[in-house]
Amino acid sequence: MSIKSRNSHIALIALLLLVFGNACSTKKNTVATRTFHYITSKYNYFFNANQSYKNAELRANEQFTYNYTAQLPVLLVGKPQVTSLVGGDMDRTINKCTDLIRLHSITVKPERKRGAMTSKEKEFYNQNEYVLWAREAWLLIGKARIWKGAFPEAAQTFEYILLQFPNTPMWFESQVWLARISIINADFVAAADRLRDLSNNRKYPKGKHYAHLLNSTWAEYYQRLNQTDKMVPHLKKSLETAPDKQHRIRYTFLLAQVQQQNGNYAEASKLFSKVIRMSPVYELNFNARLQLASINARNGKGKDLKRQLVRMTRDEKNRDYLDQIYYTLAGIERGEGNMDGAIEYYKLSAQKSINNSNQKGLSYLALADYYFAKPNYQFAQSYYDSSYNALDDTHPEYLVLEVKTKNLNRLVENLNIIQLEDSLQRVAKMPFRERDNLIAQLIAKVRNEEQKAREAEQEDRNRFNQFQQNQMNRVSDQQQGTGWYFYNQSTLSYGQAEFRMRWGQRRLEDNWRRKNKRTMLPEDITVNPVAQTDTTGMPRKVIDNKSREFYLQDLPTTDSLLMVSNQRIEKAMLQVAEVYEKQLKDYNEAINAFERFVSRFPKSGYAPEVYYSIYQLASQQGKVSVAERNKQTLIASFPQSRQALMLTNPNFLEELAQRQREQELFYQKTFELYSSNKCIEALEEAKKGIELYKGSDIVPKLHLISALCTGKIGSLSAYRDALGQMGKLFPGTLEAKTANEYLALLRERELQLAQVSTISLPQAAVNQTKVEAKYAQPEGEHLFVAVIPKRSPINQLKFNVISFNVDYFLLINLNVSNRELNQSFDIILVEGFRKQDEAWQYYTKALTEKELMGTLNPSDYSLFIISRKNFQTLIEDKAVADYLKFFRTAYQ
Repeated sequence: MSIKSRNSHIALIALLLLVFGNACSTKKNTVATRTFHYITSKYNYFFNANQSYKNAELRANEQFTYNYTAQLPVLLVGKPQVTSLVGGDMDRTINKCTDLIRLHSITVKPERKRGAMTSKEKEFYNQNEYVLWAREAWLLIGKARIWKGAFPEAAQTFEYILLQFPNTPMWFESQVWLARISIINADFVAAADRLRDLSNNRKYPKGKHYAHLLNSTWAEYYQRLNQTDKMVPHLKKSLETAPDKQHRIRYTFLLAQVQQQNGNYAEASKLFSKVIRMSPVYELNFNARLQLASINARNGKGKDLKRQLVRMTRDEKNRDYLDQIYYTLAGIERGEGNMDGAIEYYKLSAQKSINNSNQKGLSYLALADYYFAKPNYQFAQSYYDSSYNALDDTHPEYLVLEVKTKNLNRLVENLNIIQLEDSLQRVAKMPFRERDNLIAQLIAKVRNEEQKAREAEQEDRNRFNQFQQNQMNRVSDQQQGTGWYFYNQSTLSYGQAEFRMRWGQRRLEDNWRRKNKRTMLPEDITVNPVAQTDTTGMPRKVIDNKSREFYLQDLPTTDSLLMVSNQRIEKAMLQVAEVYEKQLKDYNEAINAFERFVSRFPKSGYAPEVYYSIYQLASQQGKVSVAERNKQTLIASFPQSRQALMLTNPNFLEELAQRQREQELFYQKTFELYSSNKCIEALEEAKKGIELYKGSDIVPKLHLISALCTGKIGSLSAYRDALGQMGKLFPGTLEAKTANEYLALLRERELQLAQVSTISLPQAAVNQTKVEAKYAQPEGEHLFVAVIPKRSPINQLKFNVISFNVDYFLLINLNVSNRELNQSFDIILVEGFRKQDEAWQYYTKALTEKELMGTLNPSDYSLFIISRKNFQTLIEDKAVADYLKFFRTAYQ
C-alpha cells in the first residue's frame, strides 16, 4: 500500500470514529445523534423491554385462576393474583426502560435555523424528548408498574407523561391508565370524569388498540359498580376490538354471564354455545357447558339435563369439577320444587369441593339461606359460618354475609349457653348413681371418638405423604435448571395445589391455620392438667374430658352455684331476644323469646322493660290480645316502673321532661356554688339533691361535687376516701373516671400539698385549717421517717442514712429499714430513739445534711419524727399530708 492510500485510509477511520463518537453523546441534538440513539434504544433496549412485558401479559392470561362462581374479570391488571405472576418480567421491563432513558434520552434543543420556522419545524423544536423510544419507555414503565401493583409510582409516571408529552397518543393512553388506577383504588368519581372526558374528546386516537383500551376500561368501571346493563355495550365493543383469542374467549364468556344475570337467557345461551365452539381450555369449556345446562333447565329440559350431568359425574376428567356439577344439579332440583334433593346435592357439592373454596362457599350459602328463611337459625348459623370462612372478600355479598354471620353467631352462642346451663342443672339434680352412669357413658363415647379420629388422621397422613412424594417427583423432573423456586411458575402451582389440599382456602392473616378463631387460646398459654390451683389460689379448671371431675366441675350443686347458673341463663335469654328483634328483625321470634324470659324470670329487674318490649312489638304486628295481656301484667306487677307509668299516665313523658329540667337547674345551682368557692353551701345542696333525686342521672355528678367540696374544707384523707368511693358507687361512669384522675393526681402531689398552707388542684383545694384529732400527743419511743417517691434509689438512700448515723450518732443503737407506705410512696425508717428529744436532735441534724437524700428534689420527699403509737395510725391511714399538719402543730 502506498503512503498516500494508507494516509487516506487512516483519515477515513478517524472521520468515522469522530462521527460515531459524537453520535454517542446525549448532550448534542443532531441528525447523527438522534439516529444513533433511535436505533440503539429500539433494538438494544426497547425491544427486550417490550418482549418481557408481552411475556408477562401472556403468562397472566394463561395462568390466571378464574372464579367461575362469579363474573370473570374484564381486566386482569390490578388483581392481586396477577402481581405474583408477572412481577419478575415487569421488573425486567422497568429496568430496561430505565437504562434506555438514562443512556439514550435527548432533551437538549437542536440548533435553530436562521429565519422564520414553519409550524412543523416549531412543533419539532418544542419537543421535550427527541428520541421516540425514550418517550415510549416512559409509557411502558407506567404500564409495568400497574401490572406489578405499584399504583402510586405508576400514577406518578403517567402524570409525568401528561406534563411532558401533550397532544400525543401517549397522552391519551396515559389518561386511560390513570382511570384504571382510580377504578382499582375505588375512586369511581375520578375514573368516570376522566373516561367521560376522553370519550367526548374528538382528538382521541383512532384504531382498534385505542378503542379496546377505552371500552374495556368502561366495562371494568361498570362491572365494579355492578351496573351490568351499562356494561353490555362497552363489553361488546371490547369484544370487537379484542387483541387476541384469549381476550375474545374471556369477553364472550363474561358477556354470556352478564346476559344471564340480566335475564336475557336466549342471548346468554347463544354466547355460551359460541364459547364452546371457540375451543377454549377444558375448565372454561366445562363451565360454559355447565351454565348452558343451567339455562336449558329453565326451559323444561331438566330431566334430560339431570341425566347428562349425572353421567358427567362418572367421567374421570370431571373429578375436579364435581362440586360445580352437584351445585348445578341442586339448582335444577330446587327449580323443580324438590328441596330435599337440592339439599343433598348442595351437601355433596361442598363435600366434593377440594380446590375451589368459592364453590364450597356458595354451596354452604345456598343451604344457609334456605334454613334462614324457614327459619331454622341454628342450622343457618352453621352454614353461614362455613360459607363466610370459604368465600373470599371479593364476593359481592361478602359484607352482608359477614354481618349476618356475626349476628347468628351471637344468637347461637347464647342459645348454647341456655342449653348448657339447663343441662347442667338437670344433671345436678340427678341421683348420684344415675349421674355417675351418665358420666361413664360420656367418657366411653369420648374414648371411642378419639380412637376413630386417630385412625382417620393416620389415613389422611398416609394419603398426604403419598401425594407429597408424587408432587416432589414431578417438580424434581421439571425444576432442573430453572433457578430459584419462586421464579418457577410450575413449582409454584404445585405448591399452591399442595397447600390447598392440606389446608383448604386460607386468607392471609394471623392464625390462618384456624378456621374458627373465636375459640382459639393464646399460643403462649400452657395448660397443666395436673395442677389443682392457679396462681391466685383458685381451683384450676380440669381439662381432661376423660376424667370424672371434668363433668362434675361445672355442675350447680349448691344454692350459690345455681344462682350463678340462672344469672347466665337470664342474661343469655335476654340477648337472644334482642338479636331476634334488633339484628335479625324477626319480630315474632323476638316476642316468643321475650315471653319465655318473663315466664322463667317474672321477678327479674329486666321484666318491666321486657313486658314493655312485648307490648310494643305485638302492637306493631297487629297482635292486639298479646299486647293488651302484657300491658296489664306490666301495670299490675310493676305499677311504679317507668314503663308502667308510660302506659297509665298520658302526661308521663311531659312530667318526666319537667323533672329532668328541674334536676338540671338544681345541678347548675349546686355547681355554681362550688365554682364560687362556697363549698359548705355546695356540700349541703349536693347532699340534699342526692336524697331528693335518687336513681337519676345527676346523682353521680352531685357525689363528685360533694367529694371535691370535701377536699376543699376537710382533710386530705377524707378527700381521698370520698374520691375512692366514686369508683365503688358508680363504676364505669364519667364521674368515676374523673374522680380516679383526681385521686391519682392527689397521690402524686400529696407531699407538696402538705408542705404549703394552701395548694390548688384542678377544681379542688386543700384547706389545712382543719386537722382531724386522730393523732395522740407525742411521747415515749420515737422514729425518724423519710417519705420518698416510688422508684427512688432506695438502697443508695439507706446507705446514706447509715453513713450519717455512723458519722454523728454512733453511740445510739439505731436500726435502718424501709417499707411501702401507699401506691405512691415508700418510707425509710430509723428506729431506736427512746424519747422525743433524741429523735428531735436527729431530725434537726438531718435537715442540715444536704447529701442525706442524694439527688432527690426537696419538694419530692419529706422528713419528720413520729411516736410509735402515731406511726401505727399513719400506716393504717396512709395520709402523709394529714400527719405533717399535725407534726408542725405538735413539734414546732
